[in-house]
Amino acid sequence: MARKRDQLDLEQLRQNLLRLAELIRRLDEDDKLLEASPRLIRYMGNLRAQLFEYEVRHTGRLLPAPQDAPEVLEAQRIIEEAARRIEEAERRRGYPRRPEGDEEQDE
Repeated sequence: MARKRDQLDLEQLRQNLLRLAELIRRLDEDDKLLEASPRLIRYMGNLRAQLFEYEVRHTGRLLPAPQDAPEVLEAQRIIEEAARRIEEAERRRGYPRRPEGDEEQDE
């Protein structure tokens, strides 16, 4: 089931971050860390989007303060629009791939 854009499962995000940490540790132990860089980039791309969503929508730490100048607010609007366009393009291409699908290939 596809999650809605403004619904972020915080426990799933936490599990995905831990899964990435374990994957990196395991790849390093097997001396395959650098060989797996394309796979790690895909995995981290998805997590990057989720972390950004968490920071903006759940913590507010990346949002401008109310007293920020109009130029700062305009820059924030431009960044958010660019991020939205990137996410839309990724969805159309089928990227980023779900980390769970990548995880199954290792076992």
